[in-house]
Amino acid sequence: MTEPAGFREALLEAVDYGLMVLGEIVRQAIYQRIESTRQVKREQIPDKLESFHEALRGMLGAGAKVIEKQIAKNLYGRLSLNFTDNANWTIVEYFDLAKKLNGRG
Repeated sequence: MTEPAGFREALLEAVDYGLMVLGEIVRQAIYQRIESTRQVKREQIPDKLESFHEALRGMLGAGAKVIEKQIAKNLYGRLSLNFTDNANWTIVEYFDLAKKLNGRG
């Protein structure tokens, strides 16, 4: 599943923003850890979102939900979509809905 460049870039920028809540050093450490443990580089996140989600959950536990919600809110804002909080959703569900709402799903 390959997304159009603008959609991919919006997601990557939203991920950068969401992880920045933890600080630059921690954001870089998370990217390095995900690459070494899941073989997912930053630019591959849109194609391997489930692995990204699982890696975040493994590193941050319940805190991953907070970060994923920040990422989703930022992504929706970048795509000019209305964000609705869904308590049990992961970044994967938010991304799938964004694709549908943006005419790509």
